[in-house]
Amino acid sequence: MRGNRPLAIRETVRNVTAQTRREINAAFLSPLAYVVLTLFLFFTGFTFYLLAGATREASLTPTVSVMAFLFLIATPLLTMRLLSEEYRSGTIESLMTAPVTDAQIVMGKYLGALGFYVFMLLPTLIYVAVLDVLGDPDYGLIAASYLGLLLMGAQFIAIGLFCSSVAGHQIVAGAAALVMLLAFWLMSTVAGGSAAALSSALQYAGSAGHLRSFWVGRVAFRDVVYFLSTTAFWLFLSVRVLESRRWR
Repeated sequence: MRGNRPLAIRETVRNVTAQTRREINAAFLSPLAYVVLTLFLFFTGFTFYLLAGATREASLTPTVSVMAFLFLIATPLLTMRLLSEEYRSGTIESLMTAPVTDAQIVMGKYLGALGFYVFMLLPTLIYVAVLDVLGDPDYGLIAASYLGLLLMGAQFIAIGLFCSSVAGHQIVAGAAALVMLLAFWLMSTVAGGSAAALSSALQYAGSAGHLRSFWVGRVAFRDVVYFLSTTAFWLFLSVRVLESRRWR
């Protein structure tokens, strides 16, 4: 059994890598992905230009907050096709009969979408270079802000993938993901007018409150655990949904 373990690990890595590569290729061939990328860079660039030009401060925090909100809108568009399109086209049947597990399918699609998300973030690093010209930016704060965006994106994509695993149509999957992401985003705001126990629960469940800690340069273990655990939770549910479809 121990001798088979390295072989099983290599097989898992190979299957997940193949699925990830397939999803990244599909993303770069999708006109919608380029529309989302173009609009994202336009609005973030315009926001950075206005704020940096108006304040002349070497700070990226206001732009990062806009980036986070734009990702909240963009993520459903990027994830809605991940599994729902497989259902619609019937290609899910060939995936399920291939020598690949449901967990490997989910992880491959998840990593592919996360890879495109990171690709969207990379051009925004030019703002850091501009800030260096304007003054003396706090690179620790900038690094914490980008770490927060990465963790947030990991969570958002996991939720979007779950919605795509449940829905049989892309539009339904995208709408469901947007509603869920907005709900998690607004929980921190709703928490203020709730009873103490409920307020504490909503405050922890809301994603915006955890993200703000990164925006002020504080990388707290509590916030990192929140994003990683919720990401794992939604990925686990996606695997279970896919498993349930296999036995229908």
